[in-house]
Amino acid sequence: MIMEVSKKKAGDFQKCHDLIPGLPSELALECLVRVPYQFQSAMKSVCRSWRTLLSDSSFIRERRRCGKAELLLCLVQPLTPPIPASNAVGETLMVDEKKSEDESQPRVFCTPRFGLSVYNAAMSTWHRVALSEKQQIPLFCECVVLQDAGKILLIGGWDPETLQPTRDVYVLEFAGRKWRRGAPMKESRSFFACASVGSTKVYVAGGHDDQKNALSSAEVYDVEKDEWSTVPPMTEGRDECQGFAIGTDLRFCVLSGYGTESQGRFRSDGEIYEPATNSWSKSENIWRFPDTSPRGRTAGDLRSSSKLLCFTETDLQSERRWETKDDSRNWKLDLETIQLPMTGSSVFAGSLGGESVVMIGGKRESEGEGGVMMKMTTEKKMGQWSHVHIPSDFSTLPFSHASIYV
Repeated sequence: MIMEVSKKKAGDFQKCHDLIPGLPSELALECLVRVPYQFQSAMKSVCRSWRTLLSDSSFIRERRRCGKAELLLCLVQPLTPPIPASNAVGETLMVDEKKSEDESQPRVFCTPRFGLSVYNAAMSTWHRVALSEKQQIPLFCECVVLQDAGKILLIGGWDPETLQPTRDVYVLEFAGRKWRRGAPMKESRSFFACASVGSTKVYVAGGHDDQKNALSSAEVYDVEKDEWSTVPPMTEGRDECQGFAIGTDLRFCVLSGYGTESQGRFRSDGEIYEPATNSWSKSENIWRFPDTSPRGRTAGDLRSSSKLLCFTETDLQSERRWETKDDSRNWKLDLETIQLPMTGSSVFAGSLGGESVVMIGGKRESEGEGGVMMKMTTEKKMGQWSHVHIPSDFSTLPFSHASIYV
């Protein structure tokens, strides 16, 4: 079957009989989509027709249709200690080392550098992607995926030089393996809610400004137009809140967070933005953990399910599952707490396709032995954990994450 590409490119591929000499273009395509992702960079050097083919986002869609796409977990995490990083086109980015007064030993950085790490679930491999030799990934930036567009976005966070909230946006096109600067947000912010909604939009809301004031403002990015638009503000300022896309009707949910005057005391409510009415509505009693941020503790895809998992180290003797329902808005959320089978000094939870993943930090990480990532299938085999060893270079707990099929 010919890939579903634009009419122009479909015509180009139909005329291209030399993808694999001696094979019809349709059969050659069926062969090429089965090559593992790790070899695709080298494949682009074979010939111009292969480069054109592999650089089109429709190639990823065809791999998914054939069941050959690989799922990548992308993590924004601190680099401690700083290590070399390979960028998207295979070059090497060396991290400068500051020397102590006697010039004999590297000096410990006061602020960590961040990197974009990628775990290939199919191949069980880890690698790191850098921006360029002159650019650093913003600290505490949000990582979000637009699957249909084949893009990963890094949004906001702290400028690595000034340590102030930034408006910056970086876009990685996975098919072409190239970075570009996206249009900046209208407002600098960090620790905000963020989610892709639909195939072309990314919503952001809340977080804090350079004075640590909790923000109520919100905006939306159109990846095709490369532009931001403001949307009405939330009713409350919410710092360290969590964002989700919910349902199939393009709604955006902002969960919990805290106000400027109540730092560290997380709200129990959330707000939902509905593009159809261009308005926010509040839902009460969603989050039951006033001392814990939902960031890095929750996993679930609320676009296809109403279930959200919350991971804890302790066994809750009281209610472990509760439901929030609003019939007037056709919205429901089932929040279920899951006790982790092992504990550590720190935890990060997220989603990887149909699985929940949890990274555990603590003694092993501090001793340089690497970390542990546990995966739990959340569809048919709820509660069955499998362990994945994390190399020590990738064992620091991430700040944000997203997953993409390639």
